[in-house]
Amino acid sequence: MGTNRRYAGREAPQVAPRTGGGVRHVWVRLGRYEADAYPGLVVEWRRESGGWVARVAFVPGEQGEGTLVEQWVEASRLRPAP
Repeated sequence: MGTNRRYAGREAPQVAPRTGGGVRHVWVRLGRYEADAYPGLVVEWRRESGGWVARVAFVPGEQGEGTLVEQWVEASRLRPAP
């Protein structure tokens, strides 16, 4: 697999929890590669013993296919959407 040229040689920015609520658009990375990232919405944040996690709604799979999934995802697996 190729690398993401945008973040080549450095870590991709991570999403930080917000205070004050509101929905935030993110990329959800379930696998090791950026190609496995899906657009999602952060619905809620919570702090656990291992760090921050977000309740995220997203549709994995090819564009226009799949089922809406809502699950808790580690903050390190999210990056901000432009």
